[in-house]
Parts: sequence; C-alpha cells; structure tokens
Amino acid sequence: MQGVGGWLGFLVFVLGILSPARMLFQTIANIRETAIMGQVLGPNASIYIQFSWALVAASAAGSIFLAYRLLAVHRWSSVRIVLIGLWCLASIPTLIDALVGSILFPEFVGAIVSEALWSAAKSSISATIWTAYLMKSKRVANTYIKDNDETQHIFG
Repeated sequence: MQGVGGWLGFLVFVLGILSPARMLFQTIANIRETAIMGQVLGPNASIYIQFSWALVAASAAGSIFLAYRLLAVHRWSSVRIVLIGLWCLASIPTLIDALVGSILFPEFVGAIVSEALWSAAKSSISATIWTAYLMKSKRVANTYIKDNDETQHIFG
C-alpha cells in the first residue's frame, strides 16, 4: 500500500477539514458563552474574545498546514513534522487559553484549569492514537521516503 489513502487519507481529512471546523464551532460556542457572561466577567471579556479568535486562527492554520504537508511532501520529515504538530496542537492552544483565561478571570481559575486539563487529556488520547498509526503503518512507511539516498536513487 502506498499513497495518501485509507487511514492516512482520513488523518489528512481530519487535519485539513474536521479539526479546523471543530475548532471554529467550539470557539463560536465559547464566545457566545463569554458574551452572555460579559456582565459578570467584566471588561476583560472583550479581550478574551479577541484572543480566542486569534488562537483558533493560528491553531486551524497549523492543522491545515499539517494536512498540506502530508499531501504535498512525501518525505519522512513530513511525518516528523506532523507528529510534533499533533502534540503541539493537542496541548499548547489549550494551555495558552487556560493561562490567558486565568489571568483575565482569576476568580474562575479553578474551573478554567480543570476544563483545560480535561481538554488536554482528550486531545492527548487522539494524538497518541495518530502517533502510533504514523509510526507503525506500512502505508506511511511506503509513502514517505526516509532518507536522501533513497530519494536520489528514485529521482536521480
């Protein structure tokens, strides 16, 4: 098996379409909740809303880049980049959001931290599954060239 199909194709679909869409819809829901709670949260609510849009834009762009990399560059370096990217997307946006939320809304730090830990745990499960797939899959091994000597042998 070779090429971007099967589970590898599904991963590309998840990274390129499903994850950015999920991030967008989740952010819209969080922003609605923040807007509704605006009077309780105070003036920092508008700062948090702007921050949320910037964070989701960066996260979605990162996810789309990972999908593009798997589709366009069939070298083992793409797999390494995607592995690092999966783990970064699983933890960094959640931790940054929790940090900013805790700074802007210190009275809710307990709820913010517990929600962030739960979210990071769920994302880590997904990253673990995809890491195992990328490291063990024959399709991935056959699709992404592992070294320059092999590349030169194939392409001259």
